[in-house]
Amino acid sequence: MAIDTLYLSSLDSVRFERVRECRLERFLVFDTGKTAVVAQLSPAVVGQDFNRNSDIQTVILVPRHEDASLDPVNEFPCFVFISIPRAEFDIVRTPIGRDELEVIGWGELYRTREDAERHAFD
Repeated sequence: MAIDTLYLSSLDSVRFERVRECRLERFLVFDTGKTAVVAQLSPAVVGQDFNRNSDIQTVILVPRHEDASLDPVNEFPCFVFISIPRAEFDIVRTPIGRDELEVIGWGELYRTREDAERHAFD
């Protein structure tokens, strides 16, 4: 069951420039206390670029700015690190350590697809 559906795009990464539906699934807490969220992307990201056998649908989003929050999102756009578990950490559990994740891009979460598309082409 999704917590919320937002839209992910990126002004910093060609790979994530395309607007994607982003279903927030569950929250994680880092061993530092910072909150992250497990999200499902549609469409998926090509996994081959990251030595994965299949495309990447599940990502972990982490706020890029110290005062930003994902629980709940306190400001739009919300700037995030887009990450995946490192190969040796297949099971994502909480608390999570920073060394368990690989950042694969930077992005922004938007409230609506229209907002994401408007910013993607500014």
